[in-house]
Amino acid sequence: MTPVKQFLSVDAGTTIRSSFSVRNDTSSSRTVMFSVEQFSVADYTYRYTFQPPANDWIHTGATITTLAPNEEMNVPYAISVPAHTAPGGYYFTLLASTTATAQGLMSTTQVADLVYLTVTGKLTTVSHLQGSSISHLVFGRTISYSLEPVNTGNVYTFVYLSGHLSGLLVPKPETSTAHILLPGKVRTLSSSISSPILPGIYHATYGYKTSTNWVVQQSAWVVFIPPWSIAVLLAALLLGIRFYYHRKPPTEES
Repeated sequence: MTPVKQFLSVDAGTTIRSSFSVRNDTSSSRTVMFSVEQFSVADYTYRYTFQPPANDWIHTGATITTLAPNEEMNVPYAISVPAHTAPGGYYFTLLASTTATAQGLMSTTQVADLVYLTVTGKLTTVSHLQGSSISHLVFGRTISYSLEPVNTGNVYTFVYLSGHLSGLLVPKPETSTAHILLPGKVRTLSSSISSPILPGIYHATYGYKTSTNWVVQQSAWVVFIPPWSIAVLLAALLLGIRFYYHRKPPTEES
């Protein structure tokens, strides 16, 4: 099923039209049924949850069809939004389902197209951090951090995590790929900053920027101790002890 996601905008009181494609990649004919659900996500994990739609905004051009092996079908659909609908995000799932029987057991296969629908108007994408953490003592090549942003607006937004260190010979700032935030939900996001070359105490700044340029940042001190610096320190200590005993004058015997 393609696409797997669609981002659409529509004015209240109007209709928008789009489509999706379904292909039968099996070696036998399949009866495919089309349906619509609404989706949301769970806090922190962002696991998708689905439920019957609370409205009848979406109407597909077909409810059932039979696809021959390797046959593909384009299915049009329309979204009609009632007048006076509140601006913001509304989230739907277009489902294509088929059943098959093997060894006496029946199984259902579903594929989905997630529709992120925005009803235009006064849209807000304000967000803030519910929590954050960073590794304060680091030995490896990366400094891990996590953020728990919550979208307090009325429409989805994309966030881009970034982090950097202040000091000499530190890596350039790094930005992660886009992550989506749905309204009213907390999401746990993790990323990392490349460790510096030299051991020491560094000031780390990490956070995210939204697709509407809303910036949220945190800062913390990080102690970086690479394994090679420990080996150098032990080697210097052993050399110092050896030098001390080598220079120490022998005691006189009575």
